[in-house]
Amino acid sequence: MFFFKYLSFPIMLSLIVAASWAQDYRGRVQGIVTDASNATIPGAQLTLLNTNTLLSQVRTTDASGRYLFDFVEPGPYSLTAESPGFGKFVKENIQVLVRSDITIDVPLQIGDVTQTILVAESAVQIQFNTTTLSRTIDGTMLKELPVLARNPFTLALLDPAVVNRYSDVSKRNPFYQLSTTGVDVGGQTSGRNEVQIDGSPIGVGSRGSYAPPMDAVQEFTVQQNSVDAESGFSAGGVMNVGMKAGTNEYHGSLYYFGRNPKFNAVSNAFTRAPNMVRNHVGGGTLGGPIVKNKLFTFFTYEQWKNRQPYTRVMTLPTDLEREGDFSKTLTKDGALRPIFDPWTTQVNTATNVVTRTPFAGNRVPAARFDPTSRAFLNDIWRPNNPGDDLTGVNNFRTGYPWFLDYWNFSNRTDWNITDNWKVFGRYSVIRTRLDNPNYGDSPATPSDNGGLMDALNAAFDSVYTVSARTVVNFRLGVVYSEDEYDSEWAKLGEDGLSRYWPNNPWYKPYTADMPAVYYPNLNVGGAVFGKGSWWSYRPRKYSYQGSVGHDRGRHYLKFGMAYRHAYEYSQLPNLGSFPFTANMTANTFNNPNLLLYGSPWATFLLGGVDNSLVTNYVSPRYTEQDQYGLFFQDDFKVNRNITLNLGLRWEYETAPSEREGRLARYLDLGNPIPEFQANPPVMPPQVATIPGAPTPTYNGAWIYTDSDNKGLYRAPKANFLPRLGIAIRGNDKTAIRIGYARYAVPVMSVLGYSWRLPATDGYSTSSTGPVQLQGVPQTVLSDPFPSFNPLVLPVGRGFGRYTNLGGAAQWTRQDIKTPMNDRINFTIDRDLFAGFKFDGTFFMNFGHNMVPEGQGGNAGFGQARNMVDPQLGYTYKNALNVAVANPFFGLPQNVMPGQLRGQRTVPLSTLLRQYPQYGDLTETFMPGVDNRYKAIQLRVQRRYASGYSIIWGYNYNREETGAFFNAPDQYANILTMIPSNQARHRMTLGTTTDLPFGRGRRFGQGMNPVLNAIVGGWSTSSIFVFNTGAFLRFGQLDVTGEPGSSPRTWDKWFDTSVFKQATPFTPRTNPFQYPHVTGPRYWNLDTTLSKNFDLTERFKLEFRLEGYNLTNSVMPGNPNLTVTSTQFGGITSQVNYGREVQYTLRLHF
Repeated sequence: MFFFKYLSFPIMLSLIVAASWAQDYRGRVQGIVTDASNATIPGAQLTLLNTNTLLSQVRTTDASGRYLFDFVEPGPYSLTAESPGFGKFVKENIQVLVRSDITIDVPLQIGDVTQTILVAESAVQIQFNTTTLSRTIDGTMLKELPVLARNPFTLALLDPAVVNRYSDVSKRNPFYQLSTTGVDVGGQTSGRNEVQIDGSPIGVGSRGSYAPPMDAVQEFTVQQNSVDAESGFSAGGVMNVGMKAGTNEYHGSLYYFGRNPKFNAVSNAFTRAPNMVRNHVGGGTLGGPIVKNKLFTFFTYEQWKNRQPYTRVMTLPTDLEREGDFSKTLTKDGALRPIFDPWTTQVNTATNVVTRTPFAGNRVPAARFDPTSRAFLNDIWRPNNPGDDLTGVNNFRTGYPWFLDYWNFSNRTDWNITDNWKVFGRYSVIRTRLDNPNYGDSPATPSDNGGLMDALNAAFDSVYTVSARTVVNFRLGVVYSEDEYDSEWAKLGEDGLSRYWPNNPWYKPYTADMPAVYYPNLNVGGAVFGKGSWWSYRPRKYSYQGSVGHDRGRHYLKFGMAYRHAYEYSQLPNLGSFPFTANMTANTFNNPNLLLYGSPWATFLLGGVDNSLVTNYVSPRYTEQDQYGLFFQDDFKVNRNITLNLGLRWEYETAPSEREGRLARYLDLGNPIPEFQANPPVMPPQVATIPGAPTPTYNGAWIYTDSDNKGLYRAPKANFLPRLGIAIRGNDKTAIRIGYARYAVPVMSVLGYSWRLPATDGYSTSSTGPVQLQGVPQTVLSDPFPSFNPLVLPVGRGFGRYTNLGGAAQWTRQDIKTPMNDRINFTIDRDLFAGFKFDGTFFMNFGHNMVPEGQGGNAGFGQARNMVDPQLGYTYKNALNVAVANPFFGLPQNVMPGQLRGQRTVPLSTLLRQYPQYGDLTETFMPGVDNRYKAIQLRVQRRYASGYSIIWGYNYNREETGAFFNAPDQYANILTMIPSNQARHRMTLGTTTDLPFGRGRRFGQGMNPVLNAIVGGWSTSSIFVFNTGAFLRFGQLDVTGEPGSSPRTWDKWFDTSVFKQATPFTPRTNPFQYPHVTGPRYWNLDTTLSKNFDLTERFKLEFRLEGYNLTNSVMPGNPNLTVTSTQFGGITSQVNYGREVQYTLRLHF
């Protein structure tokens, strides 16, 4: 019922307007027919024949001699032209690529129709009619190039303008749905790209869903700047996979890919863990006719049983430290690292001197151990090595596998109902189960990846040729996806929690409705235990789209519309994150020198917690959003050499709504709080001693959605997106193309998941531990939420306007401004020689009202609405940390439900806010954030011919984005354009080569059959990538020199001596990054060696070896940038894996 409910409206709408809109994947073939004098020939008949299916289309030239074939399925074609009084013209070897626009001008010669001029050379691939900037990887390169994770969308990285933003390339598995969209395509587009299969969208939120097996893919195209108004619902990047279809002959394959640890190098040179990669990948394809020339089908199936290596490095307590004895805990220089009792903290506000009493003998007395910490300590395993230096850092290292079980099925069936009506349907599904072992043999071991990732994608497409000049297309698409964390061995349950809090079930209000309870997340100085949170994400998307194309001579017109409905169930429960740092046991709480003082494990034993402890109750959400699009496009052929691309697109995206109304809109800070107007809170006298403190404003009313305002915000409706381009044909081998396109970034891709919507709305809520008062913890782990700081209960709309009063809150700006990208390319295309094609591009992207990228979405760049003026902190320093009487203490819960009401005293600074009755207030989707991206891009490509193909590219870019430079700027809402830290230079190279030895090759034409079977007929292919290092980003520090002046080593990548901890109570003055301080450069070479053995005339056996990281080179990660770490400035990680060998057998028939 749900599906048909949303199917009916768009179908009816499409019938009313005659057609809808589609971002089509098919190509065009067009040109002019002329005689020997270059005069055009009207009325000539042209036939375009698909040589795979033997299906043809016929067109007649217009009065100006022009012809055009639109909606041409990718594949091989021949073109025949005939006209009375002229000889026949036949052009063969025409390869129509995904979304290509091929120009073939036909010169007819006077003569008899029985005379034929045959042209066998491939058609020139220069784009004379469109200014769209794109790159296509054809079937030959798809088949031959080594792609480790077998995800066709990874091929986008062959375009140097495309940058991976999802983990490392080896983890871009087809079932990792974020990997599909996790690339930048000419600027910040990660998670915001339009991804399609055969023109049908497969994206949900900020991620993909289904990805096909490599053996099922015909071609892949990535568009950096589509000037066609048909392209949209994207930040600017469009990726399209063209699937294989059945032909008039049966063809297929059976294949096996294997990897074994015996043939591989050590995975990680730092941990020296043994290689655990053991992969078994099997599958097959089958395509052919059901009814010849009429009905075709293509099946594919692939299954994996894989193990992927992972490492865990952490610092664990020694046997002495587990007993509270830190007398052997040293600094990097061998000195004793003292630990201090945080409950003895004293502050002299006159001198700003903080003192704490050190523990006698540097030992935490057993009587001071928190009982819950002691219980957790029993689950924490021992170190397995002495550590990297005298501090014992990284004294636990291990490698372990992720278990990946996955299968993938897809079928595409094409039906040519009549010569004028063609349809196809596709059904695709993947199922994935993930897990990892309990490498710590403890309930505290995190289960990184337990769960499932499933997806279903179905599409139906219809093309009807109304006449030789008008074509109508209609398409339906369905996406189901599921990403669930579900690790059986890691589940703890409420009963398990009672082991750690036997007499204090503080967690029950939050765990009562949780389907599963996992081990709490403990983070002790970076050593992580337990999971704490898990997720459930089940999006659905239904798309209805089509187009009408009409050829009016010099004008090719296209118009239409689109409708997409997105539905999502999601939940992200989080029992809690319990961090323990060395700060609490250092000599001071004001920027302590953690190189010399304190221990996170001493803090853990004491059970010291503060407001960094966070626990969340996240209500299940059933959100819905709709997208609408209208467009009109006119490709105007001014003359034979100039084409204008003129388009206008309109998009409207509704605000998220929730099926059961469980959303809040905003906090109305202009609405007075009645109780505080009649009886204003009495501020403690210390507030009056701080000149410059704002006068409190006792306003605030929490506003929920209602029947008149169901959406999260007021969705903007005036999103008009112009497109303009000019393509100039310099000569038959040269084109100059200038294109401009505006794109509206879909808000649903910015949010990513509904659990990223503001999570303090009464249905979902968050609680934090009590803040330290002048450096003194107010509670311990065994009682994390005492009576004076209780959990904030999820009561829905029970508190009405008072929701979040007495606590922090986040909401969405009501009049959000749609993030926009203006994208411009200046391109020169040139057909060189021997099939080589060159293009050089200067590309620019101007982003407005942008939201920073984030994997899986981003809740929106927030504007702080309740900051304490940082200048007060710089002036009065520790005087703002003194504990003063809380004027809101004891208020009834129905007026102030937040945690503030239970605290007798609070830091003075919290009462210096504009709205002291609230904590931190954040309004997301702050406008005015700009992004600027400029790049020079060079590309050379040669499609496969004469035994080799090549694709090379280079990108040099500069980018900057608006951000707050420091706290005073944030308070004043002043943005500074900060340069991007991404690599400036990037180069890619892909090649396929038939080695010139053996029968049918250049050398050894008459080679002995036995010798030929051994050394003849081999082919190789490679992918090489290179980029310079990313600029290193530093936090606020005191800097006294140039950090890039010293020689680089892995132990000291930059001059660490110029950095010191920032002086307390000072603003940031150091830059985010330095011109010559970058991380290590990265390069990688993957190579294949393959050979086909002819078994019979119909059956061939392919043997293939693939070497990933063939040179077994170690690519180091960025150095440690934590100035208080003993490893500051040193490199301790590797971003790639050691060499892996994959062996393949594939039977072709």
